[in-house]
Amino acid sequence: MRALAKRLPHPLLMRLHQRYQLTQQSTLARRIARRTGLPLLETLNISTLKTSDTVFILGSGSSINQISDAKWKVMGGHDTIAMNFWPVHPFVPRILLFENIWPRDDLKFMFDVFRDLLQRRAFDYRHTVKITSELIPLNNQQLVLDIPEGFRPYLYIGYSANIVARDEKEVVAGLRYMRKRGMFRQRDHIGWQFKCAGSVLAAMTLAVCMGHRRIVLCGIDLGNAEYFYQDAERYPEARGWEFTPRNRLHPAARRLEWLVPGQEVIVHFEREVLDPAGVELYVENRSSALHPRIAEVPQDIWVDLARQAAIT
Repeated sequence: MRALAKRLPHPLLMRLHQRYQLTQQSTLARRIARRTGLPLLETLNISTLKTSDTVFILGSGSSINQISDAKWKVMGGHDTIAMNFWPVHPFVPRILLFENIWPRDDLKFMFDVFRDLLQRRAFDYRHTVKITSELIPLNNQQLVLDIPEGFRPYLYIGYSANIVARDEKEVVAGLRYMRKRGMFRQRDHIGWQFKCAGSVLAAMTLAVCMGHRRIVLCGIDLGNAEYFYQDAERYPEARGWEFTPRNRLHPAARRLEWLVPGQEVIVHFEREVLDPAGVELYVENRSSALHPRIAEVPQDIWVDLARQAAIT
């Protein structure tokens, strides 16, 4: 059946795939929400979360460890969206997106350490809005069914959908289709997020729908799989965590038959979604594989952001 589906014209395949994904994931989300007593993301008024025009999206690349204390102070005065294993870092974001994990053989260690991490940071994250996605059928053990009680406040059940694409041309076609459907318009409620080649696109989708006018990508390095928490001196408790060999290409940056590298998707997302909406996109560190196609934040913007943070 899959082989036959892949032979369909891309516009039809893309629409059928997305409809299937959304139907499956929305059904799962509702079942899991009933089972856990957690609210659906669609019930959250995301417009109430926005406190600044600039949002910093916090990834886990090793360049996070190069951010100065002065910059962290500025970032703390603006909106922040972090992802996945971010709670290892002492900085507490305003929004945390994390993927649901299930303890199959190759993910058992990841499941255990992430669940323990949420338990340890539950008090610090009690006021942070938390959104989980990547749901699986309820007959499997999974993280969302085993969330520590202290981590449940402001936790929402969300889900995501992507676009099937073999190359950049099909990525562009998919983004244009979704934009015409209104997926990226500013609004108060969002049921699902666009996600392709990593969680950063889900965070960027949320930022656009919340109405942010500037997005700064931090720790979205993509050149390798080395993470900030693998610094043995800064994070001794996490130094042994290696879910992907750190000397290899980042999983989201790979090119496979049905996977366009994340850096290419982000560049096209800027051109097809952010530019028409008048949203600026920058990287915090030029070591990112996105640079120079995505510019580094100019110093005058940092100065202006510092002034705004001081006022608020």
